[in-house]
Amino acid sequence: MKRNWLGLAAVTVATALIGVPAPPAAAAQATYVALGSSFAAGPGIPPPKPGGPAACGRSANNYATLVAARFGLRLVDATCSGATTADILTRSQHGQGPQIDAVTASTDLVTVTIGGNDVNYVGSLFAYACQNTGAPNCPDVDQDAMNTALAGVAGKIGDVIAAVHRKAPRARVLVVNYQTILPRTGPACEGVPLTPAQLRFERTVALRLAAATRLAAVSGRATLVDAAAASAAHDACAAQPWMERFTTSPGRVPYHPNAAGMAAVADLVGRALS
Repeated sequence: MKRNWLGLAAVTVATALIGVPAPPAAAAQATYVALGSSFAAGPGIPPPKPGGPAACGRSANNYATLVAARFGLRLVDATCSGATTADILTRSQHGQGPQIDAVTASTDLVTVTIGGNDVNYVGSLFAYACQNTGAPNCPDVDQDAMNTALAGVAGKIGDVIAAVHRKAPRARVLVVNYQTILPRTGPACEGVPLTPAQLRFERTVALRLAAATRLAAVSGRATLVDAAAASAAHDACAAQPWMERFTTSPGRVPYHPNAAGMAAVADLVGRALS
């Protein structure tokens, strides 16, 4: 049976506000573990979160931190830029062990944003931008390899969800997919250097990744938080973007969520928990 961690947190906060001692069952603070890649870590969104490997790029305003503050949860933030499903399950990254190690039997809530690096989604966008802006030593994009990876990524995300359930059988598990980077129709804009053919390919990658994430969540008995759909009108080229363009301000990370985008995802997670 899943524990009612949200109710537990709400009772604790409410009793504190009115000055009434919380009952013993409500004294424990619910524990929230955040797993995932850069779209969860929030690199380039100020201020950086102290502690942990600097290379992970965790922001003090990433969605997990905002959700934890809103609901009064004890957050263990294991997110790390560049993470793949292997970095969650088995592999050390930047000196920290596999992210799954942060999940325990007493964990109440887990969010997961993963899969993009398994299929080289953002990496391919960077490679195309490099090529199209005339920069030297640009990597190639192997579309065949990406298509092969996309065919198997639902299973890899499913493996992550299954591992979370094994380690924390009573936890609520939310799978947060990747926000929309590119406009879903029409041409790209200034600051998003993609050819029409590249734009078509990357849109297909985004749609397939979102579909794979949905399949993994449904099959794995997790709740999908559909950030991709919610951000469809807030791509990098939109009037109110939740996403940085490739050409962006110093310190910001191209093709990654901005502060507004991260706050919007926190709202989506909050609604899923309410």
